[in-house]
Amino acid sequence: MPSMEVWIEYASTYSYLTVARIGRLAAQLGVALDWQPFFLPPVREHQGLGFPFPEASAKTAHMWRDLERRADRLGVPYRRPSTYPVNSLPTARVALAGKQDGWCQRFTEEAFRLHWTEGRLIGTDDNLKEVLGTLGLDAAQVLQIANSPGNKEALKAQTPRAIERGIFGAPSFVVGNELFWGDDRLEDAFDWALTHG
Repeated sequence: MPSMEVWIEYASTYSYLTVARIGRLAAQLGVALDWQPFFLPPVREHQGLGFPFPEASAKTAHMWRDLERRADRLGVPYRRPSTYPVNSLPTARVALAGKQDGWCQRFTEEAFRLHWTEGRLIGTDDNLKEVLGTLGLDAAQVLQIANSPGNKEALKAQTPRAIERGIFGAPSFVVGNELFWGDDRLEDAFDWALTHG
């Protein structure tokens, strides 16, 4: 079965559009997803890149309208969150713990859904505990694992791995040695996995 790495930053706006549909597409196409939660700021800092969407800029205003248009075209539920950016670090830690135990995808889908449709912000206890409860997990136990020194170090280790793969933004998809960046390249990544994987 062909496979694809999925590099997700939980504060990334366009990652929502990917997360909302990638599971269904992967199942339809027969492509295995290798979820790679990571924290993007240290990657961008290493590469000398600034914040991708500066506050009150024309680029940021365009992003919000573009997200709204793309969500409508893709049939993805959308409600602009009340806060941007958010602190995605706690969510990335939990997601990485979930990767080890096989529930990263379900966690990611629900965390993004709550954030982008119900206004329950990623990175908050409200979002995290609700998602973990929905998955039938003990929130206190999972959060303890997520905040353990070993898991924190594992998340930090994702930074050099991302840099090695040439990743500079999210969502990013890696198939073999090929990098695809952005939600609008998701279908290209699937095509590559099916023809070269």
